[in-house]
Amino acid sequence: ITALVPLGGEKITVRVAVSSPYGREENEFVLMREHTEQLELAIGSISEETLPELEYYAEVARAYNSACASLAYTQSSLRALTSKLSQKGFPRDVCLDAVSCVRARGFVNEEDVAVRRAQLCAEKRWGRSRICAKLREEGFEESALESAQRYLDEIDFIALCKETIEKKYGDLPEDRHERDLICASLSRLGYSPSEIRSAMALCQKKSAL
Repeated sequence: ITALVPLGGEKITVRVAVSSPYGREENEFVLMREHTEQLELAIGSISEETLPELEYYAEVARAYNSACASLAYTQSSLRALTSKLSQKGFPRDVCLDAVSCVRARGFVNEEDVAVRRAQLCAEKRWGRSRICAKLREEGFEESALESAQRYLDEIDFIALCKETIEKKYGDLPEDRHERDLICASLSRLGYSPSEIRSAMALCQKKSAL
């Protein structure tokens, strides 16, 4: 190692000169500060086994940069963030170490993100079961799911279902088959059978007035 150059406090450029019978090769690796400390890097000779570690943690730093760029665009669960990095071609272990750096810095508050996701889904007039399925699909941790559930407990899903019926279908049809189709559609939106029955009863009552 010929130089250790700090970059903005979070990262360090490690300059390495590798000598061989064929000449001298200069390389640079940008690592997270914690990884340079973990490897106990210092100017001077290093073992041959250290080079692959430098390459690995330089890849982690690149994945970390990609994760931060993704979070600047849209917040997500840590598991979803790991999946995004994997889709970009980073190896699984690199993704996990990069997301670990994100977690350590508190860049993702999963509970806040999960509640915001639930709010957005409710604004689309989704029912509870579909919202919960969406949050589980996105990989939120149990504590975040519990926070989202507490938010959902405050929502009147019967009223939301009634609003959905009125905006999407207007007056309820008299035909039984058409009503069954509406019920199936509302069920796919995540409303329970009891919520659908109650909402339809309210719509009928309103129509009778």
